Amino acid sequence: MKLYLPRKLRGSWHFDSNKYDYNYDIVPYPEISSDLKTLLTILIESQLFIPRSLEGKNEILNYSSVEELIALIEKDNYLQDCFEFGINGDTVIYTDQGEEIHSDIFCLESFRTFQQSFVLATKSDVWLPMSFNEENYSYVWNLERYNLNFSRLPAVLKKINENLEWENESLLVNEFHERGTLQKGYNIFLSKEVLKREYNENPNLEFNIHEYIAKIEI
Repeated sequence: MKLYLPRKLRGSWHFDSNKYDYNYDIVPYPEISSDLKTLLTILIESQLFIPRSLEGKNEILNYSSVEELIALIEKDNYLQDCFEFGINGDTVIYTDQGEEIHSDIFCLESFRTFQQSFVLATKSDVWLPMSFNEENYSYVWNLERYNLNFSRLPAVLKKINENLEWENESLLVNEFHERGTLQKGYNIFLSKEVLKREYNENPNLEFNIHEYIAKIEI
């Protein structure tokens, strides 16, 4: 089954705390190495995000541990010379036939070096029951990957939040993104309006639309 990669924002979670103000003089802030270790350890162990390159560099990151990865980031002076940086990487997706590895499904953006703040974002429909096919501008069913992967996203985001123990006042927001995607807390959903319209045009008896809508309305 083809994996549609729309490259459109589906969800974006802003992790931050109010411990440090906009104080560029403290770059890098004292807990930055431990925060990075906590974040990257959870992401890599979950296989939701496996760092491959630093934003702005084409070189592949070669490492065998989180400590080695952080050392590479420090070696390139990203913690000392950048006010913020991003990391690109791969995501392991589960299917009925086994695992698939895809790039640019998930990313770490705007990791600030002067205060506790970063963004995790996804530009993939793998977490949704239907994918948007940009080639013919239509929705197609994505139940196999959805059933095996949708619960991974909120579980990892929640674990990161709990382990960092930041205040994160703006983390669990409700907002709409492109192609009718609704971000609600740690989850993303296909909006009720889009889902009902597409289900009426192309019903799928393997999908419980009422149960799905109930989750949105909680």
